[in-house]
Order: sequence, then C-alpha cells, then structure tokens
Amino acid sequence: MKNSRLIFLILGVIMLLNAIVVNGAFLSVGKFPEGLMLVALAIMCFCLAYLSGHFAAKDERAQKIRERGVYISYFWMVGMIFILLLCINPYLGFITISAYHLLTLIGSLYIAVVFLNMTYYAWKYSN
Repeated sequence: MKNSRLIFLILGVIMLLNAIVVNGAFLSVGKFPEGLMLVALAIMCFCLAYLSGHFAAKDERAQKIRERGVYISYFWMVGMIFILLLCINPYLGFITISAYHLLTLIGSLYIAVVFLNMTYYAWKYSN
C-alpha cells in the first residue's frame, strides 16, 4: 500500500506541474484556462495518496467514507450549479462563457469536490 501512495503522489506532482504550465500559458494571453481538468486530476491524485491507506481495508468505514463523500458532493454541486446559473444568466449574470468551458468547469469542480469530501470524511472518521 505504501507503493500506491508514492505512485499517486508522483502522479499528482506531475499533473500539478503540467497544469501550472498549461493554465499559465492560457492565462498569460487572457484566455480561459483549458487545463482545469488537469488541476482536478492533480487534486484527485493527492487525495487518493491520502485515501489509499483508508481504502485498503474493505471494511464498513471505507464504504461509509465513499458513500458520505459522494452524497454530500451532490449537494455541493447543486449549489455550485445554482451559482453558475446566476453568473451566466443573460439578465443578471456578468460572465460570458461557452458551453464547452462551462462543462469543463462543472466536471473539474465535481471531481475535485468528490475527492476532497472523501478526504475530509476519512480524516473525520479516523479521529
């Protein structure tokens, strides 16, 4: 299990460095960052490096962490989608964004939120 932690940590560092380079290039020319999914995958790898020890045992605590993380993430995403709808509303909104970028943003947020919630609940249930 120690080996999988190291692999996830190395993958997370590689993806984070790649995301910084890709997003930095897009942001430096004033465009929407195309590498948001890389940031979400880096967060996922770092969270899995922490969670690998908790998920190694197939017990009810690991199952509870998974269930609670996904369940609470649903409510976070409903809230985020509501805020995004307010921001892109043609009458009230102040953001103009393409459908591709909006879906990329929602997908990236969902991946990050699910794994951050699982990490929080693993920390909470281990104490």
